[in-house]
Amino acid sequence: MAPWALFTPGVLVRTGHTVLTWGITLVLFLHDTALRQWEEQGDLLLPLTFLLLVLGSLLLYLTVSLMDPGYVNVLPQPQEEAKEEQTAMVPQAIPLRRCGYCMVLQPLRARHCRECRRCVRRYDHHCPWMENCVGERNHPLFVAYLALQLVVLLWALYLACPGGSGCGPAGSCSPPSCCCRSSPWWLACSWPRTSTWWPATPPPGSSSPPTASPTSASAPETPSTAA
Repeated sequence: MAPWALFTPGVLVRTGHTVLTWGITLVLFLHDTALRQWEEQGDLLLPLTFLLLVLGSLLLYLTVSLMDPGYVNVLPQPQEEAKEEQTAMVPQAIPLRRCGYCMVLQPLRARHCRECRRCVRRYDHHCPWMENCVGERNHPLFVAYLALQLVVLLWALYLACPGGSGCGPAGSCSPPSCCCRSSPWWLACSWPRTSTWWPATPPPGSSSPPTASPTSASAPETPSTAA
């Protein structure tokens, strides 16, 4: 195999997805999130469940992206001619059409994919993130992958959100809030609060109520005595 065959779009997309998936999972376990706290406390049920969901979504992704989506078989010329003769003898309500690109008889709901250069049965779309078509054979697995991936993403976002997993070490914030100084999101969360640090400025033309200025304590006046 030529070395440049490793840099095809399909290999690059699948490798990038795999590295990104495990990289984010590793960050969630190394950072001070609920996953790490559960692991340190010995509660391994939820961390193992999260790992199994990530592994399942990755396996479904690779299965859908690598399997045959339902390509229309290109028959040899003698078999194709015999099939055309049988088709001509048997009347059909809806005649099959011939693809203008690969010149094969397309079944119903089949369509030619220009990226794959093949006709796909029950063609849905060509997914660029999988570098494969979604068709008759892999469509149910594709839907299952989307559902599982959605669960993993929502759980990962909850763990990464400071308001969901705490903004610092366990017990440092009660209740958990992203406005704690130990949170990396503290500056962004506290920005809307900076308006309370400065006194409100009245609009021009409006009379502001007089403010009482602090006065120094003065000694009580002593009654003057006549000389």
